[in-house]
Amino acid sequence: MNRIGTGKLRDLNDQIILKLLLRHQEVTKKELANYSRLTVATVGTILNDFLDNGTVVEKEIIYLKKGRPTKKYGLNPEYFHSLCLFVQRKRGRDYLCWQIINALASVLKQGKELVNDLKLEDILKFIKYLLSQDSRIQIIGLGVPAIISKEIVIESDIPNLKNVNLKAEIEKATGLKTVVKNDMNYTAYGCYLHNNKKDLCYVTFPLNSGPGCGSVINGKLIEGENSIAGEILYLPFFKYLKQEQLCFDYSPEDVALSLCCVASIINPSIVILTGEAIEADDILKIKKICLEYLPSEFMPELTYCANYENDYLLGIQEVIRESFIKQEIG
Repeated sequence: MNRIGTGKLRDLNDQIILKLLLRHQEVTKKELANYSRLTVATVGTILNDFLDNGTVVEKEIIYLKKGRPTKKYGLNPEYFHSLCLFVQRKRGRDYLCWQIINALASVLKQGKELVNDLKLEDILKFIKYLLSQDSRIQIIGLGVPAIISKEIVIESDIPNLKNVNLKAEIEKATGLKTVVKNDMNYTAYGCYLHNNKKDLCYVTFPLNSGPGCGSVINGKLIEGENSIAGEILYLPFFKYLKQEQLCFDYSPEDVALSLCCVASIINPSIVILTGEAIEADDILKIKKICLEYLPSEFMPELTYCANYENDYLLGIQEVIRESFIKQEIG
């Protein structure tokens, strides 16, 4: 969004209003002023600009008992489309799961494709196909079961993706901004939005693969200096770097110890466990072991989720929608 004479302060105000419009599908000028702490006049100026360039549309008119009628505003659904996709391996088979959403996060198309022996070329080919079907897609979000540091896949359940800079390769092939994160980071953020924005950790213990954790504290996704925050497979008792042949035997003791580390360092309100290596019936046993090491008042709520795809996709949706706004204004 390029406008002559726009200074940094005005760009910042624009970004504030756009972020609010991402959260509130219909909102009045006064409500935006209250949420943003900007003046009603400033909000009105911003909305007029957005109306002129098609970013925002007018919604219903509200007739009040006293005073002038007021209008509601919302993002134009066609302002931009986003491509959300993630790759996964289940029982030795690779899948590409995807959604195309509009600016209001309404799902326009979605699907799940089986791909044998998934490679970078398969991902690029499929993305290019989806882009050919929807010219309004302006940003891409990709989730991967992997350790990603400085945009390079360090380890992954999908071996062909190791040592690949997925972000750079996709942006080079498509010309579109791309956000790549690991599965638990996206999932944790999506779950945070689902769970009334409570501090949480999402921890996975998959079969035949290393554990991982995504954390959201005070509304911020915790990623760390090298983006490996939450890579609990590096905890000493998993002996990851000492294994000649990778083998993860998730005993209740090891699971509980890893959760004690998470709870004492991150101090979340909730810990959600997932992954094929554990079951819902294991939760009570794991909690009992945790309480041998943690005072009960510091013990987070433990829950189990067998299928986290909804949280995963929501996390991708929201991360890339927010990223698009920053790109447009910044």
